[in-house]
Amino acid sequence: MIKHPRVLGTVRLSILKDDTTSPEKQRHAVEHWASGPAVDGRMVGFAEDLDVSGALHPFKRPGLGPWFLERADDWDVLAVWKLDRLSRKAGHFAEVLEWCQKRGKTIVSVTEGIDMGTPMGKMFAQIIAAFAEGELDTIRARALSGSRARKAKGVWIGGVEPFGYRFERQECGGKKLAQDPDYGALFQEIVERLKGDWSSYKIAVDLNKRGVPTWRDHLRIVKGEKPRGIEWTSNAVRVVVMNPTVAGIYTYKGENVVDENGEHVSITDQPLMDYAEWAGLVASLKSDRPVRRATPSRSMLGGVAVCLECGSRMSSNKKTKPDGRVHHYYGCNAVNTGTCDKPGRIRRDDLDQAVGVFVETVLGPLPVMERVGNAISQTKVELAEAEEVLDRLEADYLAGRFKTDVQVERYWGQHEFQSAKVERLRAEIKAAEDAPGWITTGRTNAEEWAAKDDEQKRVFLRRHGITVHVGPTEDGNRRVVVKMPEVAEIPEAVGLHAPEGYRRVEREAEYILPRQRAYKRK
Repeated sequence: MIKHPRVLGTVRLSILKDDTTSPEKQRHAVEHWASGPAVDGRMVGFAEDLDVSGALHPFKRPGLGPWFLERADDWDVLAVWKLDRLSRKAGHFAEVLEWCQKRGKTIVSVTEGIDMGTPMGKMFAQIIAAFAEGELDTIRARALSGSRARKAKGVWIGGVEPFGYRFERQECGGKKLAQDPDYGALFQEIVERLKGDWSSYKIAVDLNKRGVPTWRDHLRIVKGEKPRGIEWTSNAVRVVVMNPTVAGIYTYKGENVVDENGEHVSITDQPLMDYAEWAGLVASLKSDRPVRRATPSRSMLGGVAVCLECGSRMSSNKKTKPDGRVHHYYGCNAVNTGTCDKPGRIRRDDLDQAVGVFVETVLGPLPVMERVGNAISQTKVELAEAEEVLDRLEADYLAGRFKTDVQVERYWGQHEFQSAKVERLRAEIKAAEDAPGWITTGRTNAEEWAAKDDEQKRVFLRRHGITVHVGPTEDGNRRVVVKMPEVAEIPEAVGLHAPEGYRRVEREAEYILPRQRAYKRK
């Protein structure tokens, strides 16, 4: 290993709960190893993948992937808590190891004492990776066998009730999952708010203000135990919504359990949400993930407005004047580092008003639409999953992984089932696209905008792809450039459709805001 290496730590967890401590444990172990006298390394960052399966290729993980594809020159050593945190697939592990060897990089398992920069370390790593893959296959087989028995009996033997469900005793014995009336309704409220431009942070604040217990505290209260008083967080709200169990899908240690046809195994006849609708919602939440910050912004344009000079995001700040008046403004985040030559800075009220005028002028007249029946986007998500299963089956077959007669027979059965499913979903999408699928709500976007608070407006701007750039002019005024994509480029999930014959005069506007509070269109 090279002296004083640049260390990239990686953290992975299959299931993230509100009281999870494993990520902190993994980070601490890696930091302790890197700072030790034997290594004397420098941490360059952590690639975190929470709620991510060990079967997902490291190159495709949202946290770790960019460090391979975009930031490969920024680190020398990839340090993991244990090798299974990197991957549970021997094939994936071998690809990552080969990639690192070609580029002079090293993989280290800090708790297992394996340094793949040595021949002995490479040998041990390959053995452990093979055992990890075998363990994953065993877990899946055991889970599938158990789930078949549960499905046949209609009972639940999986431990603590998933969010929004309660146990119902069966006459024949055992317990069945049914919707919890209170938290089932709470889940529907959370979903409707997320669809209605509420951020997960705002939802968490509201639940805490109302004194709504978290799910684990609710279960303690039901059992007559004292609640721990754990508060809702933005991440806890997202974890609840993005957990497959709310769509009635059985999971085992973060892995979705499938039957012999590759279909998801159900845990209940009364899911909180239809699977196709849930998949569409999760896809929109992943694409709409807000910029991470220590304290979520409560202003309309914090994290949305961008400095025209350096491209850094702008945050809302305040300054108290000697007479006690508070001055609110947006400022370039790079101003403290001195990396921006002309940092953007503008009164908060002025910029909010300018963007509000743009939205009311450009989007205001357009009607808010609602899709009739299931959204096409949800069916497309289901189609993509079916095509992915089919592709994986064919790749495994071509790679010779089905060796016995039984395995080959099962392969053709699954292939036939998934092929028929792909054809059916494609036909459903075509039929839905040929038929009118939207109706007007009778409301305009101007009315919707006026009813939203600052946080909801920020979510609205992000979902519609509206960008705001701020910079100084040569004469000391403030230049504001607001842009948005064409209506056709906005995702259908937003529900924005232009009426026949509608032509927008502009989708880009520039404002010059003088130092006084008035502003004018350039």
